[in-house]
This record gives sequence, C-alpha cells and structure tokens, in this order.
Amino acid sequence: MISPFKAVQAFFAARKHRHEERALTALKARYHAFRIFLENNGQALELIVAADNALHHGEQETLQHTTDRLISVTGELVDGLNLLSGEAHTGLYTLHGKMGTTVRERMQALITRNAVPQYCITFDALDPSLHPLAGTKAANLAQLHRMRLPVPDGFVCTTRCCRDFLASGDMAANIRTLLREVERGELDVPSAASLIGDVVKKSPLPHALRQAMHAAFDELAAQSRSTTPHDRFAISVRSSGVAEDRPDHSFAGQFTSVLNITSAEGLCDAYKEVIASGFSARAIAYRLNAGLSPADFDLAVLCQRMVAARCAGVLMTRNPAQPETGRLLISAAPGLGTLAVGGSAPVDLYHPWRSDSEEPEAISLLSGEKRQTALLMDKAEIAHKTIREVSLPDGGVAMESVPPDEADAPLLTPATLQRLVMFGEMIESIEGTAQDVEWAVSHDGEVHILQARPLRLTSRSGMILPAPVSGPPLATGICASAGKTAGRVRIARNAAELQMLEAETNGYPRILVLPQALVDAARHLQRYAGVIIDSGNPTDHLSCIAREYGIPLVTAVRNGCTVLQPDQWIVLDADNGLVHAAPEHLWMEFSRSGQTTPQPDTPEAGPPESAGTPARSGSTDMPGERHALWEMLVPLNLTEAYGGTFSWQECRSMHDLVRYTHEMAVLAMFDAGDTVMEEAGGLLRPLDLGIPFHFLVIDLGGATRRQKQAGGASLLRRAIRNPLSREDVLSAPLAALCEGLLTPSLSWHADPDPEAISGIMSRTMLDARTARPAGSFNYALAARDYLNLNARVEFHFAMLDAVCGGDAQANYIRFRFKGGGAGPERGHRRAIFLRHVLEGNGFVTTVVGDLITASLTGASRDVVRERLTMLGRLLGYSRFLDGTMKNDDTPLLLAEHFLQGHYDSRLSLERNTGNVTDSKAGSETGNDRARDQDRDRDRDAKSALD
Repeated sequence: MISPFKAVQAFFAARKHRHEERALTALKARYHAFRIFLENNGQALELIVAADNALHHGEQETLQHTTDRLISVTGELVDGLNLLSGEAHTGLYTLHGKMGTTVRERMQALITRNAVPQYCITFDALDPSLHPLAGTKAANLAQLHRMRLPVPDGFVCTTRCCRDFLASGDMAANIRTLLREVERGELDVPSAASLIGDVVKKSPLPHALRQAMHAAFDELAAQSRSTTPHDRFAISVRSSGVAEDRPDHSFAGQFTSVLNITSAEGLCDAYKEVIASGFSARAIAYRLNAGLSPADFDLAVLCQRMVAARCAGVLMTRNPAQPETGRLLISAAPGLGTLAVGGSAPVDLYHPWRSDSEEPEAISLLSGEKRQTALLMDKAEIAHKTIREVSLPDGGVAMESVPPDEADAPLLTPATLQRLVMFGEMIESIEGTAQDVEWAVSHDGEVHILQARPLRLTSRSGMILPAPVSGPPLATGICASAGKTAGRVRIARNAAELQMLEAETNGYPRILVLPQALVDAARHLQRYAGVIIDSGNPTDHLSCIAREYGIPLVTAVRNGCTVLQPDQWIVLDADNGLVHAAPEHLWMEFSRSGQTTPQPDTPEAGPPESAGTPARSGSTDMPGERHALWEMLVPLNLTEAYGGTFSWQECRSMHDLVRYTHEMAVLAMFDAGDTVMEEAGGLLRPLDLGIPFHFLVIDLGGATRRQKQAGGASLLRRAIRNPLSREDVLSAPLAALCEGLLTPSLSWHADPDPEAISGIMSRTMLDARTARPAGSFNYALAARDYLNLNARVEFHFAMLDAVCGGDAQANYIRFRFKGGGAGPERGHRRAIFLRHVLEGNGFVTTVVGDLITASLTGASRDVVRERLTMLGRLLGYSRFLDGTMKNDDTPLLLAEHFLQGHYDSRLSLERNTGNVTDSKAGSETGNDRARDQDRDRDRDAKSALD
C-alpha cells in the first residue's frame, strides 16, 4: 500500500517529468527550425551574389528568376525568425512586403525598358566579368590599363556587335550558303572568301550598332583632347576574338588591322573590314582544318587610341630560341610597328639581360652608368633601316624612306630599353608566364604598351609550352572577384587598423589583407589595388562590393595574415586564386615614377590613386534602372551588429534584411537555452572532463552517445550518476572545444594570482551594448555540428555559438567574454590580451571595457575546428588571468607566448623577467593567500546569489 504522501510525491514528480519533456521537445523543434533558418540564410546570400552578377552582365532572364527566389527565401527568413523568437519580430513582415513590392516594380521597369545591348565597353568599365564579351586581347590590355601601366585608352566592340551585325538582313543566310558550297566542294575557298568579304563590307550596320560606335568614338576623342589637347587623335581597329591566343587554337595574323582612323564613320567602315577578314581564305581554311565550323563566327574588335610612334616593335621576356640564357629579346622598327610584327623589313634587335639574371663577369666589373648600359646594349644588332610606315594627316598609313642620317642609328636608347625591360618583366610577374609584348615609343620618348599575350616556346618535342617564371605561390584561395594586380601588403585585423591605414599617403599600390570579410572595409575598398581574405566566401558582402568596383579579391586563403608581411610586394592573381611574390625593384621603380597617376574624380574620392592602383568601374556604370534594382538587393548598410543603429528600421536592402534576421536568430537560440534551463534542468547531463570547468549538456540530436539510465532515481540524480565523458561527445564543435580544454600544458589546477582583487561581478550582469546577458547558466546546447555555450569560468562569463559543418558559407563562430574579479583596469588589459590572441587566429574583434566580442565567418570545417580547440585553451588559460595584468605590456607578452603554444601564463611571465626561482618561491606564499581569497569570494558570491 503506497502512502498518500508518496503518491502525491510521485504525482508531482511525473508531472514535472512531463513538463521537462515537453520543454526539451520544444527546444529541439526550435533548434531544427534554426537549422532550416541557416539553410535559407545561405541560400539568400547565394541569390544576392547571383543577382549581383546578373545585374552587371545585363542577364535579364536570370535576374528575374533570381529576384523572385530571393523575395521568397527572405520571406522564409522572416517567418523563421518569428518562429524562433515567439513572434517578437512581426514588424519585419510589413518591411519585407514593402521591399518585395519595390523590387518587383524595379524589375518590371527593367523588363519594359527597351535597353540598348552592350555594344561598346571602355577599358575602364571592362571589369573581368565582361571579358567573355571583349576577347582576350582587349581583356588583357584593359587589365593593364586599369593597373595604370602605359596602355593607350580605348574601347571594345563586343561579340554582341558581331552577332547582331551578321544576323542583320540576309547576311548570315548568304554566308552559310557559300560556306556549305565550300564544304560540298562546289566552290573553292578563295572564291568563297572573296564573295563573303564583299557581302560583309557592303552590308549596312544596324542603326543601334552604328549609334553605339559613334558615341564610343566621340567619347574617346573628347577624353583624348582633354588630356592631350595638342596631340592629333586617331584610333587603330584590330581583332580581339574570344578564340584568339588560346593554346588549342591560334588565329594570330589572320585578321586585318586598320590603322589611323580619324572619324566615327571611318570606324564603322574599319569595323566591317576587320569582320570581313575573319572570312579570308586563310581563316576559312584554318577553321576547316581545325574542325571548327566557319559559320560559327564570334569576334570582338578592339579600338585603341593611336600613338604617334617614332618607333615600335615586339618585346619577348624570354628569348624564344634560348629561354635559359637570362636575356629578353626586343625588336624595333622605325615608325609604326607593322614592319616589326610582319618581319618584312630590317629591324634593330636587342638582347638585354633580365634584372633577375646572373650578370656576366665582364659586365659585373663595371660600375654605374657603364655597367647599366652594358647590361642593356650587350650584343645589340643595329640594322640598316630603309623604310618605315607612318600615319597620314587625313587618315590611313603610307610607306616612306628613312632619312640617311637615321638609317644606321639605334632606335632605342639605354634609358628607353630600361623602361621596356621594366614593363615587360612587370607584365610577366602579373601573368605568371613569359610574355610577348607589342610596344611603341612616341616622339616625346614615352613607352606605350599595345598588346600583351603569353609567349609560346617551342620545345624539342615540338609542343608549344608556356614559360613558367615564378616559384610556388605564397598563398592560395578562391576567386571572389576576378583580375590580376600587384602591390604592397597592408594587413588590417580590425576596424581601428583599417582606419589607421587610411592615413597613408606613400603613393604605392596597396593590397589589403584581412582575417575575414570585415564589413567596415567596404567603404575603403576603392583605395586598394586588391584584397586577400583569410576566412570568407564569394557570396559575402565584401566580395559583392569588390565585384562591383572590379577589384581583384581572393578569399578563403586561411593564412594570409600570417604568411604575408606588411610592405611586402606581391602579385595577386585572383583569376586563379594565387598570391605570388613580386619583383620589388620593378614595382618600386614604377610606383616612384608616378606614371599616369590619376586624380580623384570628386572631392569625396580621397587622395590620388597611385600608379598601379586600378581604375574603377563600379555599379554606377549600370543603366539607371539596373542600378536602382541593385540598390534594393546587394548593398549591406547594417555593418555594426553591436551598434545603436542595428535595427530592422534601418534595413534598406534585402542584404540588410538577411543580416538582421541572422543576428536576431542567434540571440533567439541563447534565449532558448535559458528557457530550457529554467524549465527542464533535470533532463540535462553534466559533462565531466576531469577539470574545474563544468557545464550541463542539452543534446539537440546527435551530440552525445546514448546511455541506458537506471530506473528508480530522480531525473537529476540519474544525470549526476551518469555524467558525460569526453568519449561520449559526438558533436564536432563541442569535441573540438573539449580538445582545447584538455590540452596537457594548461594549468587548470593553478591558483589565482595573490594580487587579484576580490569582488565578483553579478552572474546576470547585462552588457550595455546588446540585450544579451553576458553569462547566465553553465550549459551547452549541442548537436552534431552545432554548439551554443553559456558558461561561467571562475570570475568571467563566456558565451560561444558555432556551426562546424561541411558548408563553409554556413559555418561561423561567435564568442563573447566578460567580467572578472581584479578590477576594471586589469579586466580591460585581459580583454586586450584576448583581442591579440583572437585576431592572431583570424577573428574580428570589438573591445569595450572588459568585454570582448569576436566573430569568425565563412571558414571551412577544419578551420572552425582548429579555432574552437584554440578557444578551449583560451578559456582555461584565462581563468585567473586578470591578476597577472599588472602593466600595459603584459597583454601583448602573454598573447605572443600563447600564440607560440605556451599555455602557462605564470611561466611566461617568469621567463620574461628572468627571475624564475624568486617567482616560484613567492608564488608558494601567494598561492596560500589566493586560496583564502578564493574561499572568501565563493562565500560572498553564494551570499549574494541567495
């Protein structure tokens, strides 16, 4: 017979158990909702990147589908956040509805607008995403032009021009008919080529295409006259086919180049002549022999300002016949460079030594100007020159005789040769292979680069091979914004260091290196030639901004902040995700020259850009309707998650909405943990690691091994009798944290410093910068790849939220650490120590008083695991650290030792002072006092909590 008392006791125990089970079930449901939210968050970021690309490329069909999906997914984010927070953010429904309406209206404006196709693109606007429209030649020149190398300005008539021209009238049908007759053997190739050429040249250009060419010509002419008012303006018109200069197909020399065009109408005629040359007998035969359809013709045409050339020629950064000799090969012809390229007349040949080659002993014995001249003019072959090609005043070119007094004179001086060598080796360092460079020298002695492409070296086996010129890369990553550039390394680990970099005025091109995609860097990005990010992904905000401005950016580098050194000259090859060392002497000389250093367009543009810093082509180059839509989708205006302006009312774009909902969802998960601690504490299991750091684990699914529980005991007693061990932990982030906590060299059982001041901060103290308490219960929400830890570590409060899975884009760590018992001054020093350690591991940090907030986003699973292990060590290392912070030098000293793998702060300080014995002796007495202080603090704390 059960006594009434026991029956009542059993009733209440069963009711409590059911209540706890319901609370835990609700928490697990909330966690699964959170994971769905994270999936939607990642999808939303991918859609923003897709919309950004579609807007830049003018891909209307893709853009419409992407915006529809983005509106839908962001709506799911708003739903998910309200589900997680108990409908605490219902105002977002109205905001999202208004944003969606605006996006649809602006999308409709794009659909109804009869936009002119992108026919002509200037060099400055030709960012890497547009290279498929521009062809290899124009793309390479535009890249060098944007880096401020001496490339004459110009524009490209895109492949869209060619397609629309050939598709006009009956031209395409007539061309295909003639080519089919060739394939059937009914018409010989020369006859077909002649007929097709006549068809192309006599066909009128479509009106829109003609208008675009006239506008581009007039714009380039006006720009040229404003910068060089005394120079005569003319352009050259050459092919820049997307199939040219590829390893498998070489169309070099098959297309006509038309020089010295002086009018817009002349450009239209020259354009048709270049297109017609694509159907020459030689080009048709080549395509047939190469297995290419002669009818599938897609050609971009390069239009570039002509140089009033005194001489011109070709530079090869390696002698193609003897690449191992350490010499360049430079040919020079008087007048325009056609004679040097075509090989139809005698030219001067120069064999200067490369700057990185070993000097011959005879030359090394010389000094000063004699030595430099010998390096440049050694084995020069000066030809007897009789003819040259020159530009005529009214357009066109003609041959003329070389005056007798100039026939045997060298065309290049040592000074000009030195600049040619410098530019050739610079381009080689950017491209990573030996280069074939066409150049011209104007009558005022200035060097101009007209073309650059990989140099083909013939091996003994007859294969065509590129010539490697650089060693292993310094770092590798993922291309987030294409392009290549060179500059000096500038490392910024936080917003304050970014601000310090803005004061620099040394005139060198700079490459910004960041631990992760700092949102504060977005407004400074245009000041840099390129960007390298250790932890990030191509979908983050900074990558979008880099693509907007055409700035090369490589992300997910992992070790850029450690392997790259401040002021180091590097080449950033974003196209291939590579970072190489740059020949410093070349870039320093070029930067000092300040060649073509631009001035800012507006007073807000900042200081003048240096030589080597790319010109920008940003989103403002889009048509107005496209840019208006871009403003609603891509920019991120909510950049400070802990600032007073981080509010849903400040969201002005879909990207803002995605950022805001994500931050609020993470806070909602902390609130969920607090709730389950209050309502279902009996279902939690303690984790026993054998160290004085204890917390309860809430298994949200797959975090721990299941153990059979003995019946008959209360829930709490069963949990205490069956604690979790390290071997029971299956959660990847929790296991990594435990690995760090159990580092053998951590001094978990050391006593606090005797000078640590008593007084413990309240367990429920609020951080003034956010609504989240800086420490409450010691618990961990854990799943297979998720961890949410809220714990007290001695006198400090730590919060940690992390995802450690296979999707780097979804991975993150957020860490906060606050409080202490040694006073605010030492607490702040401890926060400074933590900042140095965390930034040394790629975190972005904010320090306010003794509170530090740190975050890491977009990292791989391995990187997140490594950083969580480090955080475990850091928690153990920081237990009694405040008491050791006796001066402002201590934080940096301890941070350096921690980063080097020394995890005993006392030993680090003893090594620094050199008084190891005295320090140990003093600590014996100090430890006794510390134990008494520790007991007093615990007693006071218990009284305060009671």
